[in-house]
Amino acid sequence: MPYLQVLVLGLLALGCTRAARLNPLKDIEHSAEGSATKAQIAARVEALRARPDEYSEAALDDLVPHLPGWGSVDDFNLFAGYVTVDEEAGRALFYVLAEAVDEPPATAGVTGGEGAAATTKPLLLWLNGGPGCSSLGGGFMTELGPFYPQPGGRGLQANPHAWNAFASVLWLESPAFVGFSYSNSSADAIVGDARTAADSRQFMLGFLERFPRFRDTPFYISGESYAGHYVPNLAAAIVDGNKAAAATGQPRINLQGFLVGNPWTDAAIDNLGAVDFWWSHALVSDQTAQGIRANCNFTRIGPLDPHPAHANAETRDELCDDFCNKAFDELGQINIYEIYADLCTAPPGLRRQVEALSWALGGGQEEQQQDGGARRRLASAAALSATAASAARSNSRSSTGNLLSARHSAGAAKQQSYRSARRQWQQQQQQQQAAEAAEAEADAGLLGASGDGAEPGYDPCVDDEAEAYLNLPEVQAALHANQTVKLPWRWTDCTRSIVYSREDLLASMLPTYQKLLTAGLRMLVFSGDVDGIVPVVGTRRWVASLRLKEKSPWRPWTAGGQVGGYVVEYAQGLTFATVRGAGHMVPYVQPARAAKLAKFFLEGKEL
Repeated sequence: MPYLQVLVLGLLALGCTRAARLNPLKDIEHSAEGSATKAQIAARVEALRARPDEYSEAALDDLVPHLPGWGSVDDFNLFAGYVTVDEEAGRALFYVLAEAVDEPPATAGVTGGEGAAATTKPLLLWLNGGPGCSSLGGGFMTELGPFYPQPGGRGLQANPHAWNAFASVLWLESPAFVGFSYSNSSADAIVGDARTAADSRQFMLGFLERFPRFRDTPFYISGESYAGHYVPNLAAAIVDGNKAAAATGQPRINLQGFLVGNPWTDAAIDNLGAVDFWWSHALVSDQTAQGIRANCNFTRIGPLDPHPAHANAETRDELCDDFCNKAFDELGQINIYEIYADLCTAPPGLRRQVEALSWALGGGQEEQQQDGGARRRLASAAALSATAASAARSNSRSSTGNLLSARHSAGAAKQQSYRSARRQWQQQQQQQQAAEAAEAEADAGLLGASGDGAEPGYDPCVDDEAEAYLNLPEVQAALHANQTVKLPWRWTDCTRSIVYSREDLLASMLPTYQKLLTAGLRMLVFSGDVDGIVPVVGTRRWVASLRLKEKSPWRPWTAGGQVGGYVVEYAQGLTFATVRGAGHMVPYVQPARAAKLAKFFLEGKEL
């Protein structure tokens, strides 16, 4: 494949199978922090070094004591770096870990037990989907991490609903070639669910060796979108691996369960659910919805599959193509990830996640270049007609309940609310672009997301800001990313440098759920109820197809004095919940509600 040839040339420069260990003290040699900060960092490193049963030397090398645009990271330990998952291929995955705020430090020499589990906040792995999209740009920077990028992408703002308030959170860029993750073998760009799960399990084993303090910590997996495959597949790989480890005495992973949002799970059920959602929300016509239902084989198409046009459609497949194309025309340039939110009119940031799925379903570059590039144009058109989500931020971005509020008092820039920073940046842009001032003034702060209490001043361009921030050389140096091993690509939220198995994309995960339901795990499946790409309609249907006995009936749950959504609990450990007013990226659209949902699940509390 053509782009693989390019990768081969670029990968020749990688040269080694793992990045050299870095010294966190060197990260600020050229900063304005000063000798006092260096002394504080040195003391902090020595304090961690005094706990060798919890932190290896490699973990200390991954410490991130400060971040550009923020300053010293004081309220929790932040780590970032690479874990090699295949020495021979030179395949290494990049991670970021934000330890829990106010986590009671583990006692050196104690390796777990009931007492340790009761006082230790859980470890949570977050995976974004695509396939091919970064958990760093998604989960860490724009959804549930400690920070949000500020407008312009050079500074950071605290996230008052960060999940490391109640868990130590780990973000992983997977598979190789996503984000900062890499391989020395171009063959690794061809990948599917099995190797992605195997690499992620191998990463976790390497991570626990680097951070032995988490070996007995309750571990959960989480994610959204195509993580509907990543999460249960990794859970199954860990369950199988733990069984083998029990027989051989090898290390095991203390998996307790998983939570997954708006998960792509079963092509037939999710596709029909999307069509029914579009029709029930008046996005497509009666005739188009009926035509798709009558002619499409939902097991073989994806929600944004490119469809050729036919002058005289006769077969059901041809009629399906024409009705799907008509649906895209009728949808228009809607925010398909959050149907009541507006679009980013700046460079197309969040559209990339839709394009990633469309690209994968279209067969990658080689297949999409067939017919004079017609398939590529169809894929791009499909993605454009279903432009990806931006979403409303909660109206409670204040210092109330913000565990990082003490850090904010250190500087005026950090005292600004997100909306205030956004408004200031918009005013600067208006001054530079006087011709657009009237339109900007009309748009700024007037359009609500869904009329459900979400903040009207949402930022539809947050992914662009995250990309700008993560490509700053000083940021990459602080995160120990792209340093000794220089990558021949710019960091992007979603990559086209992988060819993901179409068979895996369209495979049903229901057999995997049936297996996991007997493994003694706790599971939470949640859905933002205004997502138009993997809507709640399909998710409810495949959950119902598991034929589980209800443990606790359907009921509303509340957050902030309002209905946060609806929940039903089943036997065998599975809970299904909706999040009211949330789109595809629930923690971004409804951060307060998402945080409560995750916190209560991890703590075993009833919503």
